[in-house]
Amino acid sequence: MDLKTWVSVYIRAIRENPRSLFPALPLPIAPLAPFLNSSPPPKLPPLPVPPRSQPEFVELPPDITVVRGTEDLRHDIARRIVSQANPNLDDAADRLIATGAQHGVDFRWSWATVDRAGLGGSLRVRQACLVVGGAGRTGMVFLSEPVRTGELGGARLARAERAAALRAMCAGVASERTDRIAIVQSLPNVDERWSVDAFLDAGFSSVGTLLYMRRAPRAGDAKWSLGTDLAQVTWPEGVDVVSYRAWEQQESTRGVSADKALIAAMDASYVDTLDCPELCGLRATADILLSHKSTGIFDPSLWWIVTMHHKPHGCALFSPCPDQRSFELVYIGLSPALRGKGLGVRLLRHGIGVCATINSAWSMACAVDERNLPAVRLYESHHFRGFSRRSALVRRVSP
Repeated sequence: MDLKTWVSVYIRAIRENPRSLFPALPLPIAPLAPFLNSSPPPKLPPLPVPPRSQPEFVELPPDITVVRGTEDLRHDIARRIVSQANPNLDDAADRLIATGAQHGVDFRWSWATVDRAGLGGSLRVRQACLVVGGAGRTGMVFLSEPVRTGELGGARLARAERAAALRAMCAGVASERTDRIAIVQSLPNVDERWSVDAFLDAGFSSVGTLLYMRRAPRAGDAKWSLGTDLAQVTWPEGVDVVSYRAWEQQESTRGVSADKALIAAMDASYVDTLDCPELCGLRATADILLSHKSTGIFDPSLWWIVTMHHKPHGCALFSPCPDQRSFELVYIGLSPALRGKGLGVRLLRHGIGVCATINSAWSMACAVDERNLPAVRLYESHHFRGFSRRSALVRRVSP
């Protein structure tokens, strides 16, 4: 299950108490820009994520060890994973365990640093991390934040403990879940240096800063729809736009499945991409497609494949997210041959228009690498506004 779908389970509780569960989750959570490209990535300016402070090696004291989550430690680990701003950490931990268990959240896939400072010399959880599997062989990692009174043992030791727990998590996932998780990732706020530094120390790579954007519905949005029969629309010479649903209905004549055509379209759009090119080569496009399909509710009438001379050259993918009362602009991209022809604007407006005909009261959200200035400007010109900046951190854990 994709993390967006999983997080939607908690939307009502989060709305009632915005920091009642996980700290600072963007709602909805857009997946990391999942690009695969065999060509060399373009030269880009330095990553906007500031480099981590050089860590001084801190060896964990003998009384602090890293352990895997067990039934006995489940509550204490959950207590550290939920937001520490919650006025009742025990209640938040219980709700996370009770609700999460119904949706694949398994605390056996958690790791923690512990000491013997508990009552009667029992184990006390100090720092913890939890990985939750998603579609497309990805895993989202959640990390314990500083406690209200400050970092246990000071900032240097807390950083070392978080990194140790994360390294143990990566090793455990690599050895036991290679068939289900190939990439682990996290999306901390850019100003959460305690989190960013720990992930980087644990071998994660920064692949950019994602700008989360949201667009409020506007009167007249539905007028941007180009209609249901895009074959009647005038496109540049040789260009056609076909919905995923229509492609499925025409597979016998087209000679290739809609999924295979979409994978080819996505691959073509990744050439010289400005969105997180550091991710090139980390994921199979088929895995990326699974992630896209699990975002919100997959509606084949809201996915479009762009062809040029009958070959896939791009796509525009939108999905409804009812729990957030929003639509997600999942992905929009074109091959270099089709860029600069105004197609991106027309596809974006068409998607906004069609979504407005479905529900004119819902907003629309997207995430974009903030170095991708053409895309940022396109979205801003269509009334998208940024509301969060997050560091995209990834690590491969299987071949």
